[in-house]
Amino acid sequence: MNKKILALLIVLAVLIMIPAFAAQSRTTEYHQTGLKIVANKVFNIKLPDGYFVTGFIKGPTGTPVKNAALYIRDATDGYSGLGGGTDAAGKFSVPVQPGNKILIADPPASASLSPAQFSRLLNKTVTGLNFVADTSMGDIRLENGFVLSGKVSPPAGSGALFMFTPVIDVFPAAGLAIVNGAQVGGVNQLVPDKYAVALRTGAYRILTRAAGASLAFQGVPMLPRQDKVTISKDTIKNITMAKGGYPFSGTVKDSAKKGLDGALYIIPKAGVLKGWPIQAALVFKGVFGVFPGMNIKNLSIPAGQYLLVFMPTVYMMPGYAGRATVTYYNLTMPAAAKTLALVAADGFVVSGKTTDARGKAVKAMITAFKTNAPLDVDALALNFMVAASDAKGLYRFALPADTFNIYAIPFSTTTAAQKSEELMGRMFLKAVSGFSERLDRSR
Repeated sequence: MNKKILALLIVLAVLIMIPAFAAQSRTTEYHQTGLKIVANKVFNIKLPDGYFVTGFIKGPTGTPVKNAALYIRDATDGYSGLGGGTDAAGKFSVPVQPGNKILIADPPASASLSPAQFSRLLNKTVTGLNFVADTSMGDIRLENGFVLSGKVSPPAGSGALFMFTPVIDVFPAAGLAIVNGAQVGGVNQLVPDKYAVALRTGAYRILTRAAGASLAFQGVPMLPRQDKVTISKDTIKNITMAKGGYPFSGTVKDSAKKGLDGALYIIPKAGVLKGWPIQAALVFKGVFGVFPGMNIKNLSIPAGQYLLVFMPTVYMMPGYAGRATVTYYNLTMPAAAKTLALVAADGFVVSGKTTDARGKAVKAMITAFKTNAPLDVDALALNFMVAASDAKGLYRFALPADTFNIYAIPFSTTTAAQKSEELMGRMFLKAVSGFSERLDRSR
């Protein structure tokens, strides 16, 4: 049980296509709990047919909402499920397994970050659903909220920047269930210095992280910050990052000394952000903390104690024959730059074929979550592995010895979903939010 990782797991989203409406397949997600891994294992997956859930997403006045994201998750585990998007008429169609579900409708990105033009549509959650047949939901109306917006600035004295990458997430006043991620942008695509997000009336916390590099190609260290805000009207809140932290970089290789692709999550062991990934570094060809192709250090963290979690994504691409698996490291970050040479642990190879209900090979994303992961915030980033099956339905990845829940989501066989990256990224964060909500309720 688990998941999380902010906009970094959009690394996965890039490879996923949402099922399109034309000639739509009934093939839906697959669940398997309690798969024990103590040796190499062949595990074939047959994705079942589901019931079609259809309907229309509309605004407060009944205007169709195009490119909205729909996610239908399981009410029991709180996060597994499948999703899709809306067409020009606001129509959606999603195949789902039978059972109790939660439907989440998420509005599309806005064309403008100007408070006067920013879309103030709010997401909507529909609970108490039980699907036992094809079901029409009719019209689902999204309401308007208030716009929180402003400028995000690098630390004072940074000067003009070559690159600036702020990430802003909004949380409730208490708890770690993400309310929304702010949309960022600006005139310079490499320096998005404006943000906006639509919110309901209430009290919130804003978590802002950013990295940057000067025109001289030098990294500008920036500390993550947390701000409080109360929303009862359109609100402007400018955010200036504080300078601080120390460059952190290194390499990640497998036991055969091959450089890996993946994500390295950096999780504080103490403080207000304990257990929450404050940074997620892209590991590309075995290197992290350095901007690809340039000698720019693009990762910095404050001194302190951290848990590092490396998740290889090499199993999303064909050709990797190693056994690297999710690996954990302890880090004591000094008040100085630090470079690490990390080695990913080997796991047992799990491989097989993904097919539909009629035995035809289908492309799918396969994920594995540790069944008995402790219900703690750290579990949001731990024990997660992902693979993709190819055109013949074949997949493989490596898991450590343990018991896992296996999920498989079909890739689309069409090319009609032009917004797949954005849509899947948002749907993944909705799944994250569901797990976080469940976590909060358990405390």
